[in-house]
Amino acid sequence: MPTYYDVLQVERDATPERVRAAYRKLAQKYHPDKMPGNVNAVRAMAAINAAYEVLSDAHRRAEHDLWIRRASQTSQPAPAAAPLPANIWAYLHPATNWPWYLLFGTLAVALGTVATAMYLTAMPARAASYPMAQPCAATVAAAPAAGTTTPCRHRT
Repeated sequence: MPTYYDVLQVERDATPERVRAAYRKLAQKYHPDKMPGNVNAVRAMAAINAAYEVLSDAHRRAEHDLWIRRASQTSQPAPAAAPLPANIWAYLHPATNWPWYLLFGTLAVALGTVATAMYLTAMPARAASYPMAQPCAATVAAAPAAGTTTPCRHRT
């Protein structure tokens, strides 16, 4: 994008005297009186006058320099994207993608815990679903108040 320095054909660090000399030289060359009927001469002279107005004023010149710096910073190309992995192992390698492994491992543990809790809540207790075992004779003999003895289911 052309700047006022380009219009006057001077360097960015040109002195005010150098800017004035460049303006006079271009004004004499492109003045509409020296090129009657040339529409481009009128446009060129308007651009030269605008450039000189800005570059001859120190404050406006500083603003113009700031605009140039900002424009050059935004026009820098964006950094290139990282290339795609060559194979599936490069994509799934734990050293580079450990956060995904951590996330999915945590989710697996959480889902397993929830599923186990739901299963244990939905299923009745196993001890309650079977009839109570009869006490052994040795147990009953130790308690004389009961008076009756029943043989043990398990003979040893």
